[in-house]
Amino acid sequence: MNNYAYMLDGKAYINLTNKCGNACTFCIRNTGDGVKDTPLWLDDEPTDDKAVLASFDKLGYESGEVVFCGYGEPTENLNVLVATARELKRRGYATRLNTNGLGNLVNGRNIAPELDCMDIVSVSLNNCTADKYLAVTRSAYGNKAFDGVLDFARYCKDIGLNVIFTVVDVIGEKDIANCKKLCDNMGIPLRVRKYVADNYNGEQ
Repeated sequence: MNNYAYMLDGKAYINLTNKCGNACTFCIRNTGDGVKDTPLWLDDEPTDDKAVLASFDKLGYESGEVVFCGYGEPTENLNVLVATARELKRRGYATRLNTNGLGNLVNGRNIAPELDCMDIVSVSLNNCTADKYLAVTRSAYGNKAFDGVLDFARYCKDIGLNVIFTVVDVIGEKDIANCKKLCDNMGIPLRVRKYVADNYNGEQ
């Protein structure tokens, strides 16, 4: 099954990869293989934008925002991500990237300039310090991960991209408050997301 595009609450989503450098304690991958009635685990990951766009066209989605957010980290398949987003922008869609913010570590370079095809870059901050981040995300990048996320967000902001941070409310009020202070210091807004354990969230 290769659902490269899917609908959720009237919005279109793009699913590019199974890969993710994090293994977050709250991730929906821990409890299933998709969202709502859509399997998202891919048998074959796309190698170009053609298959993704063909899957997208079958949705019949005529206008609105397209969100790059699947079962893995979209920047793990960066070339297809960028090619697909540029084509959708050309067609008049708004684009949003939901990312764990590790794209620079994944790709070994600053990828922010390549994301000019995104109207919004939504970065999962996850927690307020490197140690707490690692405890929540169990990142393959270890202690480098947290600073990598902050650097990625900073690079995106510095080149004029519309960046927001997100955290899931399971980290508790004190850590959320500390995340807010960190975000305020960086000049990047924070959105707190509700934890959903049943693989369905209308506020992705």
